[in-house]
Amino acid sequence: MFRLAALLASTMVAAPLSAQARPIKLAGRVPAAALPAIDSIIATAVAESLPTEPLVQKALEGSAKHVPPDRLVTAVRRSLLQLRAARLIVIKVVPMQPVPDGHVAAVAAALARGLPAPVVERLLTMAPNEPPAPALHAAADLMAHHFDPDSAADLLVDAHSKGLRGVRLLDVAVAANHELQRGGRTPAEALSRIRAMLPNVPPAEAVTRRGTKGS
Repeated sequence: MFRLAALLASTMVAAPLSAQARPIKLAGRVPAAALPAIDSIIATAVAESLPTEPLVQKALEGSAKHVPPDRLVTAVRRSLLQLRAARLIVIKVVPMQPVPDGHVAAVAAALARGLPAPVVERLLTMAPNEPPAPALHAAADLMAHHFDPDSAADLLVDAHSKGLRGVRLLDVAVAANHELQRGGRTPAEALSRIRAMLPNVPPAEAVTRRGTKGS
């Protein structure tokens, strides 16, 4: 994660805040018309001790897709708002502790994918001291495949309680999606079948290979 606050130290040679806050790797890779506003957004994130890497990535992704400057700035500003909301969620779940940048970035990414805040909070509460990205990504994937978010969280909490951690939670999501795609099953039935397998859900690679052979 970018940590740019040190650039504001009084021992540095004076320079405009926007020039200090903008990571070097944005130079020449983001439309010049968008840079001043993106500078300002990133400087705001630095001042608020928010992770800036998600903002940088949003700017680079939008630029690579040739998003017009005004829309690019809007997207980066929206990411800043999501980071603020994410930090509030993390603080609520893990009070009186330092807020890890990784937690804030993962929660912001989940919110950007449409995962409801109460589901995000529940998955954070499930394992507040573990990296939350796998569980949040798994839940967002399940929701994208039309599983109910609360039911998806139920499955992931059950999986975690049976010892599945990290990428193994992503395996659970892949397995559930595969069960649904096999046809003739409702989302509830697919989740029920995977729950019955716990903790013996196959790795995602095995599920994918089996699905390919069966197609």
